[in-house]
Amino acid sequence: MNRRLFFALFCLLAAPIMCGLFPGCRKNKSNLPPERARTGARAAYAHTREILSFGPRPTESAALKNTRAYITDQLEQIGWTVTPQPFTRRVVPLGKQLRFINLIARFGSATEDQIDGLLGAHIDSKFYPGRRFLGADDAASAVGVILELARQLRAEPGKASRIELVFFDGEEAFGQNISPSDGLYGSKHYAHHWRTATRKPSFGIILDMIGHKDLKIRYPSDTPSFLEDALLGAARETSSLDRFTRSLNPIMDDHIALNNAGIPTIDVIGDFSQFAWWHTEADNLRRISRDSLEITLAVTSKMLSALLRK
Repeated sequence: MNRRLFFALFCLLAAPIMCGLFPGCRKNKSNLPPERARTGARAAYAHTREILSFGPRPTESAALKNTRAYITDQLEQIGWTVTPQPFTRRVVPLGKQLRFINLIARFGSATEDQIDGLLGAHIDSKFYPGRRFLGADDAASAVGVILELARQLRAEPGKASRIELVFFDGEEAFGQNISPSDGLYGSKHYAHHWRTATRKPSFGIILDMIGHKDLKIRYPSDTPSFLEDALLGAARETSSLDRFTRSLNPIMDDHIALNNAGIPTIDVIGDFSQFAWWHTEADNLRRISRDSLEITLAVTSKMLSALLRK
């Protein structure tokens, strides 16, 4: 081989290695922080991706157990105290009892008497034997957003101590659709305590299917008016009002049990009736948009600030 050609090839191949030894010579050096230290939509996306890495998470699955462990670890690292809430229910479509476990989180040593608002999402994915249904938007994305909101709230401990985070098991029905006798297991059990409480939170916010591309939210027609005002006010402030529409009908979701227990609650939920990918294997990580996560983060944060000022 020609000596000059050999030298030129050696320089070409060695340059990237030598440049790696001297960071100052990298023209395109990334300034991104480590994955776990990322903030905002990037953090919510990273949480969503991590949850999906465990696989489908129906009730009693190993993946759901791993999801609870992940949520607990992430929250405890930033000062939240997490308490599991186990219970059993007979699931009629399966003809057997299942063990469900909700997670409840409060900031630091906050007590029930301090809680003014609830923020929740479901952590299970629908049970589809033989299918790999991950439920990226339904509702891993909502969990990712709440974990990031919990991190942001840490900077305002007075506000954080007034919020209870709740992650529901068993939102999904084991039959085809949610009905009065199938689905919403976790929220019904959680709400039962509040029915007889002498002091109740003044509001609740449920997030569900809030990370999909081209975000479209259609909240239920029976939403309490002051929570609708808070949602639309926050959407207006963040220039995202066109993403939020009032449904013509009620919606069966986790907010129902809380409303029935005397806690006015809004369900910020994607317009699933218009999504061809709802409850299909296409509800995977490719469905999730960082822009949509950012919109939901901003709107929910502003809602919490407005509601906690009252």
